[in-house]
Amino acid sequence: MIPTEHSVSTAQDLSNSQRNILYDVGFDDQSKRAATGILIDRAMRIARSSDAGVEIMPLADALRTYDFVQDLMFGLVAPDENEHVAKVAEHMHDPLGHFIWVKPGAKVTLPVQSFTILETPQARQFTHDITLIDEGAEVEMISGAAVPHIVHKGRHISIGECYMRAGSSCKSVSIEHWGEGMEVHSYGYAKLDEDAQSQATSVMMAPIARSVSLSVSRLAAGAKSTSQAIVFAPDGTERRIETETHLLGVGATSEDLARMVAAGGTIINVARLVGDAAGSSGFLGCDGLKLTDRGDIVAVPELKARAEGAMLSHEASVGIIDDEKLNYLMATGIGEDAARGLVIKGFLSLNSDAIPPTLRDRVAQLIADSKSGGM
Repeated sequence: MIPTEHSVSTAQDLSNSQRNILYDVGFDDQSKRAATGILIDRAMRIARSSDAGVEIMPLADALRTYDFVQDLMFGLVAPDENEHVAKVAEHMHDPLGHFIWVKPGAKVTLPVQSFTILETPQARQFTHDITLIDEGAEVEMISGAAVPHIVHKGRHISIGECYMRAGSSCKSVSIEHWGEGMEVHSYGYAKLDEDAQSQATSVMMAPIARSVSLSVSRLAAGAKSTSQAIVFAPDGTERRIETETHLLGVGATSEDLARMVAAGGTIINVARLVGDAAGSSGFLGCDGLKLTDRGDIVAVPELKARAEGAMLSHEASVGIIDDEKLNYLMATGIGEDAARGLVIKGFLSLNSDAIPPTLRDRVAQLIADSKSGGM
């Protein structure tokens, strides 16, 4: 099969520094990926597929190529939803972002990867990504966002719309590594049709001045969504994470887990779960660990059962690192930093089965690197 390309570049055109940046957030050689999309600053650098079941291209090209993409764009969120979404909508004449289409019935054996880099210091970046996983398709997806070390400050606003058709399945992981002085607003919307299944892991470990993320999911009958977030906030970092899940059909199920560590920074996690259908069920789990007296962790779980027989539950806990555990480990000859690292790693334990095998070691290393003072 001849690979499809929608850009003038290939992965070989990436510089070594760009490759290193991307590697930190999950990038791998194209020979190990079914499709690759890389956006740098205000241009799509790479859009290439080597699998007949996957189409990947700049969103602007997709709008001209496929009529149905017009109906997908702003199909899950109004373009005037808030000031940040409106900012992205203002660029509709030349939208910047990925369009990924996993075609009906495709069983994609290699992961699909897509990444965004903000390479210019103090730049402003507005992106809109659309993903369509068509009926009966199965795929693993890896995505990431990052900046080089020279970028300390900048602003990034993104919208992501994901459509999962009936019986489709997706296992995904996303990793971010923004600059410590950056401001980031991200908005993700997902629609799961009947019996669709989603497993998602997000890793947010790097310092950032302010990050606000909102994700909204709507599940039809028999759909299943499992998500886990691993979050770290060192000094100077402020993160606000909001999730909202609507169980709209009989038998829809969801599980939303968050593991948060604050080392002087602030994390606010608001999780909403709405049972709109009989026979739907969902669980919210939110655990926070503070390493010092500085900073805050706020966990706010919200449950709304609107239909008879909807079963919703939650667990939430926030505490400070246990000195007894540290002293026990240090008594065995382990140094204080290493002991803290072990406690943090144990606290941030995650379901590695939800992560593509090629990324498990990398994610585990990110967790191991999150010590009391930062990355």
